[in-house]
Amino acid sequence: MRNALNAQQSHRTSDVHRARRGTGATARVHQKNTEDSPRRSRPRAATPSGVEAAGLNPAHLGSSLDDFLKEEGLFETVQALAVKKLFALKLAELMKKEKLTKDALAKRMKTSRTALDRLLDPTNPSVTLVTLGKAACALGHTLRVELADVAR
Repeated sequence: MRNALNAQQSHRTSDVHRARRGTGATARVHQKNTEDSPRRSRPRAATPSGVEAAGLNPAHLGSSLDDFLKEEGLFETVQALAVKKLFALKLAELMKKEKLTKDALAKRMKTSRTALDRLLDPTNPSVTLVTLGKAACALGHTLRVELADVAR
């Protein structure tokens, strides 16, 4: 069956190549002239007019991401995860700068490697202030926790 398929395909391609054999040029399956392509007009998709046509909710227009997250009840969770991710990235950056391994930092912190892995995992929010403070001290930094007013 494979031979029959190959025979059909080779037969088709030879027909294409034989089409202009009299002029000495072979037929091209796809031909693109790039010289005048910028001058050609191309049809464009129609843009939706109006907020509803674009699929946007008018209630959320002009609102910030913080407002949306507060409406959905996700603001505190997202904010806590963002702070944790920033801390984990900064900790990893300091470890790399000082050429410290996880084992060496865990020994400096006087904690387990598992606790350090939790601290370095940006998606794991289950860390304590004590662990954060130990990590900062082990790297020669101080931990600063601050309560700030939320702009309303």
